[in-house]
Amino acid sequence: MDEWGVVGVLAALVGLAATLVTPMIRLNTTMTRLVVLVEELSDKLSALERENDMTHAKLAGRIGSVRGDVNAHETRITVLEKGGK
Repeated sequence: MDEWGVVGVLAALVGLAATLVTPMIRLNTTMTRLVVLVEELSDKLSALERENDMTHAKLAGRIGSVRGDVNAHETRITVLEKGGK
C-alpha cells in the first residue's frame, strides 16, 4: 500500500468516526436535557403536592367549623320546634 492508500484509509476512518460520533453527541445532549426536564417536573410535582396538602388541611378546618355551626343551628331548631307544640 502506498502513501496515498494510507491517506485514503485514514480519511475513510475519520469519516466513519465523524458519522458515528455526531449522532452520539446529539443523543447525549438530548438525554441530558430530558434528565433536567424530568427533575424540574419532579420538583414542581412535589411543590404541587405540598400545596394540595395545605389546601386540604385548610378545607378540613373550615368544614369542622361549619359542622359546629350547623349542629348549633340544628339544636336551636329542635328547641324551637319543641317549644311551639
